[in-house]
Amino acid sequence: MTTPATTTADRNRLKTIADRLRRDYGAMRVILFGSAARGEATEHSDIDLLIIAETSERFYERSASVLRTVRELSYTLPLAPIVLTAKELQSRLDRGDQFIAEVVGTGVDL
Repeated sequence: MTTPATTTADRNRLKTIADRLRRDYGAMRVILFGSAARGEATEHSDIDLLIIAETSERFYERSASVLRTVRELSYTLPLAPIVLTAKELQSRLDRGDQFIAEVVGTGVDL
């Protein structure tokens, strides 16, 4: 089944969203991961993004800021962003965080 994350049009939209996040949110990297990245998304899947950005926002505020930044670009895509600073990302990798290692290792850079 073709889903929003696997159609060419929506992949292009995800790249536009990543460009906006780099420009307006200061993202250094935007990584698509999960079922959408593997081409296994269903109509009920969300679009998982790991965003690496330098920010002083509290962890729980970051996702809301990201969603506000791309609101008009993502209105039909159910985005599920996780935002980490580069230092937080490296710390989690250094601690052996398997989830983050999997995302970085198998995700798709947008």
